[in-house]
Amino acid sequence: MSEYPGQLPPDQERTLIQQARGGDAAAMDALLGAHQDRVFRTALGLLGGDQEAAFEVAQEVLVSVFRHLDQFRGDSRFTTWLYRMTVNFAKNRSVAEGRRSARFVSLDNSAQEDDEAPRREHAAARPSPREEAAGGEMMGMMMARLDELAEEFRSVLILRYMEDRSYEEISEILGVPLGTIKSRINRGRSELRRLMADVLPTGKGDDR
Repeated sequence: MSEYPGQLPPDQERTLIQQARGGDAAAMDALLGAHQDRVFRTALGLLGGDQEAAFEVAQEVLVSVFRHLDQFRGDSRFTTWLYRMTVNFAKNRSVAEGRRSARFVSLDNSAQEDDEAPRREHAAARPSPREEAAGGEMMGMMMARLDELAEEFRSVLILRYMEDRSYEEISEILGVPLGTIKSRINRGRSELRRLMADVLPTGKGDDR
């Protein structure tokens, strides 16, 4: 059973990696196919919802995996390696295009680190078309606000809340100390709430 939803079972993933390294084209296709949606989704969040740019970054990541799979030593999860590449490719793309603003880099450093808290359970009932439309609109607004955050905050929020990565794995992906990751998540979340204050219902902005 995989630790994360939609992730290959570890034994199956290891087998595919070994086979792909040995030149098995079908194994390589299966390995890339199992992760392509995750890579695209992460790139999409990091690039502010720009689907064309996210698609191109996702292709760059998957081609890099194809060409450099022999460089994966297995010291970390394969998904950790993938996320690290995705963040780096997206960051390089952003820098090259001069897309990002550093307006929020100087946030107050005094924010406290918080422990991992259980997130809200979502209702299992299928939403109505009206609710789906409202949810899609809210997601679009959130993506736009995320794009206004400094990269260091945007990346941790996406990995934590969109990709459901643990604090420890985010630390490993980004090569940043665990305490710094917790602080960035706390600060980024606070800044995102502020940016979305005009669209969040009164009293719903807090992550309790």
